Amino acid sequence: MIDDNKETLEESDIEPEIGNENIKIEVPFNPEDINIKIIPRNIGQLVELLEDNQILIPKYQRLPNLWSETKKSRFIESLMLGLPIPLFYFDEGESKKWYVVDGLQRMSTLEHFILGIGSIGKNKEKFRLKNLEYLTAYNEKMWDELPKFIKRSINTNQITINLIGKGTPDEVKYTIFSRINQGDVPLKPQEIRTALFQGYRVDFLERLVSKESEIGQLFHKVTDNSIKYNRQEDLDFISRFVAFYLQDFNYYEPDMDRFVTTGTKLIPESPNEQERIVEDLKRSLDLTWNLFGEDSFRKRVNLDAGRKPINKSIFEVLSSVFAKIEKSSADILELYKDDFRINFIEFQKSNLKFWNAVTTGTATKERVINRHQEFKVFLNNFIDGKST
Repeated sequence: MIDDNKETLEESDIEPEIGNENIKIEVPFNPEDINIKIIPRNIGQLVELLEDNQILIPKYQRLPNLWSETKKSRFIESLMLGLPIPLFYFDEGESKKWYVVDGLQRMSTLEHFILGIGSIGKNKEKFRLKNLEYLTAYNEKMWDELPKFIKRSINTNQITINLIGKGTPDEVKYTIFSRINQGDVPLKPQEIRTALFQGYRVDFLERLVSKESEIGQLFHKVTDNSIKYNRQEDLDFISRFVAFYLQDFNYYEPDMDRFVTTGTKLIPESPNEQERIVEDLKRSLDLTWNLFGEDSFRKRVNLDAGRKPINKSIFEVLSSVFAKIEKSSADILELYKDDFRINFIEFQKSNLKFWNAVTTGTATKERVINRHQEFKVFLNNFIDGKST
């Protein structure tokens, strides 16, 4: 089995967002926009399409070892036995290639076992079957070692594909992805977005969190390496920044996942426009680090209390507001950083609107608007007070 990077298994130091479970979407899509084609195939045809790069497993969705080798092996055993397997869902991209929506672990298993491509896209070795329940004679066998009639049983196993047709609006696709996301390892909202926006948008987001880029290194420094890449938590944070950077919070409509999805869609293709976002994010992170250091993006109501987990709502507000702050205002904050830090602690303790807005029901319209408005008033009052 491919070893996990230990970092992927660590729990992230992130405060959970609670109270958002029953938020109602206020801007529903038009049901007539749903376009799904039902296509019969067999496993052999599916693998051929995969081998010919007509079916793509997005690199950002390759989630190593979410299925153990025992689970992978028993999926292959089901195919050997001719047992029916669940539907596959694919998204028909602009190039008419198919992107995996639902069935990612099954597709990764076929890719790994038959084609010899590991679940992280680097290991070219095929895995050996393990812990089979019925066809135990084939334990420890690789694909190339199976008899022809067993390979034939696998390849001729009939499947049904639901293909989300080209031209289906992104908001509708996101809803479809969310509704059908019922597998053993359901995709998280950010993983759905990376499936939905393959190309320059996801490449750009990846750059913002990559530990190989200057901006990504800064992101992980300011967050004190508390946000892991496992299940794309880092991309989820940075997508939230981008969404509120590119969209006015006053126009927020529930739910948060849709707002972030719309923001992701707005990422510009122009390198110059992308670079402007990078530079503004860099200024924002630098300012945050200079003001708060390792306490960045965390709640605090007492100087002597222990450090809290990172709060995603505070990250959202500070990162997006500081990205657009004037240099003269940033200079004042840095000049009086000790006063600002103390005042921000008092603000959190005394301003119930802000505190509630970063604590519970954080994706409601009222709470989103409250935390941005209240922080901006606090920030402007502090700057004005130091300017006079």
